[in-house]
Amino acid sequence: MAISSQGATFTFPGLTALYTSISVQEPQAEVVDMTKIDDPVGTRRMVSTGDKTSPAKVRVDYIRLAATPKPMNISGLSGQLVIAHTESGLAFSQKAIVESASSEIAVGDFIKGSLEFVIDDST
Repeated sequence: MAISSQGATFTFPGLTALYTSISVQEPQAEVVDMTKIDDPVGTRRMVSTGDKTSPAKVRVDYIRLAATPKPMNISGLSGQLVIAHTESGLAFSQKAIVESASSEIAVGDFIKGSLEFVIDDST
C-alpha cells in the first residue's frame, strides 16, 4: 500500500509528522442578554461584547514516523505550530500549547496519533 502525504506536514518543537486531518474550533464570542422587561414574551435581545470566552483550538490527526518522539513527551509544552500543505498553498504558523495528546496502535496499521492545541494569542 502506497502512502502519500501530498506535502501535508506539521511541526511543533520535538515533533514533525504527516497530518491526515486538521480541525479548527473557533473561539466562542461572549454574548450578553440585553432583553428588556417590556420586550414581548419569548423574544431575546442578545448583544456581542466583542470578547472571546474561549481560545481557538486546533486538532491535528497524524501518522507518526518511526523516529518521532512520543507525543506524550510534548504534552503541555508551548511553541510554534507550523502546518503546511505545498499542493494547496496552505501555510499556518501560530504560537500554541499542547492541551492533550493521544496515540493509537493497531496490528497491521500505522502508529497514529492526535494532538489538541490551544492557540496562544499573547504577544
